Amino acid sequence: MLTEDSSLPEASEKPHPPHSSKPPPIFLHGVINYTEMIKSLTDVAEEEQFLTKCLTNNVIKLACSTSETNRAIIKHCKEQDIYYHTYQLKEDKAFRVVIKHLHYTTDPDDIKYELRTLGHEVRNIINVKHRQTKEPLNIFFIDLEPAKNNKNI
Repeated sequence: MLTEDSSLPEASEKPHPPHSSKPPPIFLHGVINYTEMIKSLTDVAEEEQFLTKCLTNNVIKLACSTSETNRAIIKHCKEQDIYYHTYQLKEDKAFRVVIKHLHYTTDPDDIKYELRTLGHEVRNIINVKHRQTKEPLNIFFIDLEPAKNNKNI
């Protein structure tokens, strides 16, 4: 006979769906006619998918409910040459790794090759330089493409 307690371990073994973070706000600059702006944005996304807030100096802050809406509005702003700014989505950000005590003459292509054999996709490699003398240090910043195995590095 199964009890409710015996079914609990099965539920905990199921992987949880990844928690999608709220997309960053979009700031539209130089908005003179608010109703025209809303009309233009509703061609791309439904009005329930974003909230607006009026700021000083004719700036409108858009808060999108989903990443898809955020991307669609940004694409629309680029196509229509609308002056805006926003921040990078968390899921698109690179995973930064710092490698210390690796001689600065090490070829970045060798580092990239070794990380690729471990299953990591490298976006960028930077050899850190001393901030005053500008001499290279034995430190590398490595930006990896977002992936599930990044924390295993």
